[in-house]
Amino acid sequence: MRAHRPDSFPRRGPAGFSLIEVIAAVVIFAIGMISVLGLYGPLTKSVAAVSDTDAAARVADAVRSRLRMLPFEQALALVQDPSAVARKDADGAYNPNDGARHPAVMFARADGEVGIYDAAQGRRAWFSSTGARLLDADKAFELDLIRNETLSPKPVADAATGVTPVELHVAYALRVRWPAFVQTAPGVAVQGGQNTSGGPVPFDHGRKGVVYFSGVISR
Repeated sequence: MRAHRPDSFPRRGPAGFSLIEVIAAVVIFAIGMISVLGLYGPLTKSVAAVSDTDAAARVADAVRSRLRMLPFEQALALVQDPSAVARKDADGAYNPNDGARHPAVMFARADGEVGIYDAAQGRRAWFSSTGARLLDADKAFELDLIRNETLSPKPVADAATGVTPVELHVAYALRVRWPAFVQTAPGVAVQGGQNTSGGPVPFDHGRKGVVYFSGVISR
C-alpha cells in the first residue's frame, strides 16, 4: 500500500473581496445615489407643478361660477383686449396689484375663492363672493380674462347708422398665473415677480407658472 501523501498546498476557503473591489463597489454605489438624488429635485418640482395646475383648474371653475352671478355688463368690463394685456406684459413696471390702474385683474385664494376689485369709494380692494376682503397673503393666483378675438371680435359701429351691435356672447381665455403673492411670515406676503432688491425692472412675471382656460359670458 502506498502511503497517503498530504497535498503540497493546503486547500483554502472561499476567497474574499480585495481592497480594490471594495473601493470600486463603493464608487459605483455613490454614483448611483448621486444620480437618484439628482432626479429627486425635478420630481418634487413636477409633483408641485401638477398640484398647482389642479388648483388652477378649480380656480377656473370658480371664475365661471362667479361671472354667472354678475350682470352681463359688469362681467364684460372684466374682459381685457389682447393688445392691452400684451402691453402690460411688456412693461417691466407692470404691477397687477394696482387695482386703481388695473381693475380688471382678479385674484384667487388657494381654495379657489375669487376676488374681484371694487373701485367704490372706501372699498378699493378685492372682495370674494361673500364680501370678504382678500388680503395680499390670500392672493395665490392672478387672473386675467382675455377676449378671444377670433370667436368674439369686438363690435364696431355700423358705418351707415352709427349703431354698435349688441353683444350676446363673449368668448374669453382665462389666464391663471402663480404665485401672485408668496408668504414670508404669518400674515406677511411679497408679490410674486417683485424685485425686492431694486433695479431697472421692478417686476419680472416671466418665472410664474401659467395655464389658460376657455370660457364664455352670455347676456
